[in-house]
Amino acid sequence: MKVSASLLACDYLKLEQEIDRIERAGADLLHLDIMDGHYVNNFAFSIDMVEKIKRVAGLPVEVHLEIDNPQEHIENFAKAGADIIIVQADCVHHPIRLLSKIRSLGKKAGYAVNPCEPAERIDEVFPYIDYLLMMSAEPGFGGQPFNGNCIRKIKYADDIRKANPQAAYSIGVDGGVTAENTADLREAGTDVIIVGSAIFCTDDYAGNIAKFK
Repeated sequence: MKVSASLLACDYLKLEQEIDRIERAGADLLHLDIMDGHYVNNFAFSIDMVEKIKRVAGLPVEVHLEIDNPQEHIENFAKAGADIIIVQADCVHHPIRLLSKIRSLGKKAGYAVNPCEPAERIDEVFPYIDYLLMMSAEPGFGGQPFNGNCIRKIKYADDIRKANPQAAYSIGVDGGVTAENTADLREAGTDVIIVGSAIFCTDDYAGNIAKFK
C-alpha cells in the first residue's frame, strides 16, 4: 500500500520543511484537503497554496475538494498543478460529466464516498474513476476516529474492480487510519491510505510511515 501524507496535520509555519521531511521519510503522495467553510465547517488550503506546494514538492499531489460546487473550480486546481482531483460524491450533480472533465485536463479523477453513503454510489460511474476514496470519517476535520463500516464498502468496490475490466481505479481510505487497522484495510483491497495525525504526532516521521508500510 501507498501512504499519502495529509498536510492538514503538519506544521503550517514550516510547510516547506515539513514537505521535505515527509518526502524523505518515505511518503508516496501528498494529500491536500480543500475546505471552503460551506460544505464543511472548516477552512483549509486554497488554489494558491496548491500552486506554491507544487513548486517545492517532488511527490504527486492529490487535492480533496471538500467544497460546494466543485465543477466551478476544477480547471483552476488543474492549472495549479494538482495531479489527482477528488470530488465528493454528494456534491456532484453530474458525476460522469465532471469526472470526464477532470480526465480531459490531464488529471486523475477521484470520487469520495462518505461514511453515511452506500457503496453503490459507484455503480454507474466506476468506468470514469481513477481513484476511489472511501471516507472512514466524516469530512471536515482531522484526528477523527475510524469508522469500520468502510471495510465492507472497500470490499464491494474491490469486487467491482475484479469483475469489470473498465474498473481501473485505485482505492484509497481517509479518516482515522492507524497502524492497527491497516492490515484489515489492505486485506479488503485498499491501495492507498491517507494518514495525517498518526504521521505528524511525533518527530519520527520515517518511523511512523514505516509502521504502515
